[in-house]
Amino acid sequence: MDEPRKSEWVRFGLHLKRLRTQQGLSLNRLADRAEWSATYLGKLENAKRAPNADVVRDLDRELRTNGALLRAWNDVVRAQAALDWYEQSRGYEKRAHEIRFFHPLVVPGFFQTPEYARVIVTHTVPTASEKRIQNVIRTRESWRKDLDTDGGLVLNVILTELALTRPIASEVMREQLDRLIQEAERPTVTLQVLPSGISDLAWLSGAFRLVYIEGEQPLLCAEHAIGEYLTDDEQETRKMETVFSKLQAWALPPDVTARKLGEMRQAL
Repeated sequence: MDEPRKSEWVRFGLHLKRLRTQQGLSLNRLADRAEWSATYLGKLENAKRAPNADVVRDLDRELRTNGALLRAWNDVVRAQAALDWYEQSRGYEKRAHEIRFFHPLVVPGFFQTPEYARVIVTHTVPTASEKRIQNVIRTRESWRKDLDTDGGLVLNVILTELALTRPIASEVMREQLDRLIQEAERPTVTLQVLPSGISDLAWLSGAFRLVYIEGEQPLLCAEHAIGEYLTDDEQETRKMETVFSKLQAWALPPDVTARKLGEMRQAL
């Protein structure tokens, strides 16, 4: 049975077909050399089947790509894993009654304005195409809609002063601060700013969020350099709950945070 076509597999299939045709090989000839059926390889090229490590190693050998095809396959696996994680994470968040979020470097994605998101993406991924940038913006806007605070979901968010004082165009930051001020006025949103220069190093823990679902073990979503890590391990979750509590203790109270955001907005 064929599997649903996914964009990552489509790109891999096109890459595989291009390598094959560049070497003047028919599908049947490559299948004979790699000892896989032509039907199966055809499905890989047409993104009707997911590539696996065994067939990719054989194709890499027969096409003499010196590991390039295998690296392309690894890109497929990472991209699909990220997509699967994203869908799984969003599913949990839609069922949550509380989410605690901390990011030391930027405004959380679900609170970002389109122009702020554009700046962050273009600085972190300078080669990003306009299509990719627009996709990120749409994803973050959709993320906020999924977090139904009007339906009772409680958001506890801690931002760092560093995230709010980055050298970003004044008009972009004014709009972003307006958005944060608006969000902070919601009764189910608690927003706090962590001042610069605090002695506690808990903020170096990196970005993470804790997701609470009624009757289930809390989930920890921790960001790292190439993606995110999702776990319900009790020991790890409790450790990050302690970190979040320390950050809350050092952060400005919500009312002081609201005044600070207003002052920063006026200063721009």
